[in-house]
Amino acid sequence: MIRLSAGLGRRLAVAAAMLLGGAVTLSCQVNDFCLNCATGDGGVIDANPNGDAPDGNVDAEDGGACVQTPDPTEICDGKDNDCNGTIDDGVADVGTLCTNQVGECSGGTHQCVNGVPSCTRSATPELCDNKDNDCNGLTDEGDPGGGAQCGTNAGECVAGSNRCINGAIQCVGAIGTVDGVPEACNGLDDDCDGMFDEGLTNLGACGSTTNTGACQVGHLECLGGGPVCQDSIGPQFELCDAIDQDCDGNPTNGYNLDADPRNCNMCGMICNLPNAVEGCQAAPVGCTVAGCDAGFVNANGIAADGCEYQCTPQGPEVCNGLDDDCDTRIDETLTAPSVSAFCRTAGECATGTTVTCGGAAGYQCVYSNPDVSQSGGVIVNETLCDGKDNDCDGIVDNGQPTKGQTCDNGGTGDCRATGTYVCGTGAAANGPAVCSITMPPVGLTPESCDGRDNDCDGVIDNGAATGNLPGQSWITIPGTTVQIQQYEAARPDASSTSGGASTARVCSKPGVLPWTNLKQPQAKAACASIGARLCTESEWQRMCEPLVPYPALAPTNATDILYLEAEDAFAAASLGGRTWTVSNTQDYSGVAALQATPDSGGVSTPLNALTTAPRLDFQLTLAAATQYSIYVRMMGVNDAGDLVHVGLVAGTAAGTPNMGSITTNPDLVWTWVKAPTAVTSGAAGTYTASVFMGEDGVRVDAIAVVRSANATVPVGDERTWAYATNRKIPQPLVCNDNEYDTNPVLAGDQDDILATGSLSSCFADGAGAADAFDMSGNVKEWTIERAPGQNPLRGGSANNEVSGLSCNLNFTLADDQFFFPNVGFRCCR
Repeated sequence: MIRLSAGLGRRLAVAAAMLLGGAVTLSCQVNDFCLNCATGDGGVIDANPNGDAPDGNVDAEDGGACVQTPDPTEICDGKDNDCNGTIDDGVADVGTLCTNQVGECSGGTHQCVNGVPSCTRSATPELCDNKDNDCNGLTDEGDPGGGAQCGTNAGECVAGSNRCINGAIQCVGAIGTVDGVPEACNGLDDDCDGMFDEGLTNLGACGSTTNTGACQVGHLECLGGGPVCQDSIGPQFELCDAIDQDCDGNPTNGYNLDADPRNCNMCGMICNLPNAVEGCQAAPVGCTVAGCDAGFVNANGIAADGCEYQCTPQGPEVCNGLDDDCDTRIDETLTAPSVSAFCRTAGECATGTTVTCGGAAGYQCVYSNPDVSQSGGVIVNETLCDGKDNDCDGIVDNGQPTKGQTCDNGGTGDCRATGTYVCGTGAAANGPAVCSITMPPVGLTPESCDGRDNDCDGVIDNGAATGNLPGQSWITIPGTTVQIQQYEAARPDASSTSGGASTARVCSKPGVLPWTNLKQPQAKAACASIGARLCTESEWQRMCEPLVPYPALAPTNATDILYLEAEDAFAAASLGGRTWTVSNTQDYSGVAALQATPDSGGVSTPLNALTTAPRLDFQLTLAAATQYSIYVRMMGVNDAGDLVHVGLVAGTAAGTPNMGSITTNPDLVWTWVKAPTAVTSGAAGTYTASVFMGEDGVRVDAIAVVRSANATVPVGDERTWAYATNRKIPQPLVCNDNEYDTNPVLAGDQDDILATGSLSSCFADGAGAADAFDMSGNVKEWTIERAPGQNPLRGGSANNEVSGLSCNLNFTLADDQFFFPNVGFRCCR
């Protein structure tokens, strides 16, 4: 009995079940999927100790027929999986497309070869063939076949490296080739064989183009990196011999033996003649003189001795003691020039003159007149002062360099006398010119301001800088210690007809034209040059309208009005800590206006408590038993500063405010207001009028005293003209105003500026000799500035109407650039 292993038993059981199911019995090869697929038990040891039956024999215990596996699908593994007796037949995917269809794998199908499944197109290592050999979608990636060095580094070559480019291996970066390029004549190893310029010994013909005569064609050979012509002989200068140096086939061409002084008639025959330029002629003449060296001539015409005569031809013969035409004769056959064309004929040379040839001295004029100044026959400059033209130049006595020139006596300043140089007389007639004084000296006088050296010390106007010279006239302004120039300022060199030009100093004197047409800063600087300054407006005003002498004479009739300026009060009393101070409010009259200060805006003084009120006192001379009234020109600052009290009492001391109180409108306008009570005088004599502060801050400009019978109310300030007779009334033709014509004979209006002080009545109202002239009329005057660029002009001008000229008239302000012909100035100090 055959014993089966447990596994075999299970397989048989399965086979039996398959047979029972109607499975077809097949004959199998030995296969993992077949059971009992061989005669016997398939090599399984069975229990029979006698062993298996021999192969090929029927074993009584054989398992019988092969039973097929449940999954008979054939796969490629070198086995007969489906037990049909054929190995690897009918594998399912053989012939279908492989999974990778990229690059060279495209179109590949599955196949089974020797039990191993594969693809008909499979990936291979990438090659440099412009194909995707490894089927990864990239072509020639990774530079297949590249990286190796190519070319050489020898000579001019530079090795590169192989690179896969466009499907082919290419050498990149190499310079030259492996074997270089053909060698060139350049000092380089072009063919990269370790040598340079080798074998370049004949690069063509060079140099001479002919082998005629002494010439020879050369050849180019590479030397030092460049072609060099070797063995060439070119044409040379032809010599007079048997050799053809210039290679033209004629050994002596270029030589004219009939004309060449270096080969005259035969080669090597050199002509050598003294001081000559040699020439040559055909035989038998031979050497000739073709020219002479500078300074020589061939005077004898013989060639053998060359140029034997030393002479330089100058042209036709002239009178000079030389052989100008080199004919061995001197100054021959000459024609002398005429006397009139060659010699001097003026003065003492007019007669007795001839012309001769003096050899080297040339033509000479022979002057026979003994008065002609000569030296060796040549006229010299005359030196005599004899009234003759001794040097015949048409000028008498021009040998006297000073004759006719200005001369002086050697003095200085006004001591200097002047004249001209003239010929002497008597024994001095032929001597130097002498000085003839025609302008005697002014003479020594004290120095004055006139642009001259009066004291003859060599210094003009010395002392003028102090302002104290004569001609710098000053007067004292009445009631002050200030001095003002008596006349309009003038330049030191001014005259009655000229304003002068010097700006060195300022003068003040009569009879000269004033200094005008200048700007205020210039006037200011001119005053400073004499230690002075421009006058202030009040100083100018004070001089033009001086203080009223007290006691002032009150009106003597019913129409007269006595005006008194507040600032000119006989006395100004300060009481109770208050005083009257200057307040130049617009439109004030006189020199200034006054205000009761300090202005607290509320302090008042009742009529019965005037011991604390500041006051202004004016002394008057009144007639007896006459009734008087007083007006005050005042300005109210506000309701608390518009009140004053007025009094008029006999004697020289202030009394009570018996004329009452005055109130004005507080509108900052000057107003004449009359005191409410009139006062009748007692005995004739001195009385005192007083203005008391009623309220602090009130302003007072002037008072007017009238007889009560006078019905005329003051309408303005009293105008003061700087004239001789009545300073209250303008007087035409007294000053140089528009009405005054400088030349009344002529028709029309003549408004010329006059010399200072020309009209003696045009003076300010000073005391006698202390008058200042021309303060109205003639020219306007600069005063000191009120503020920078605000320069007042005071006084009048020749073209102003007389009714517009008064001392208290303020003219328009002018800036620092204003100037005009009718504007001058005067100084104060």
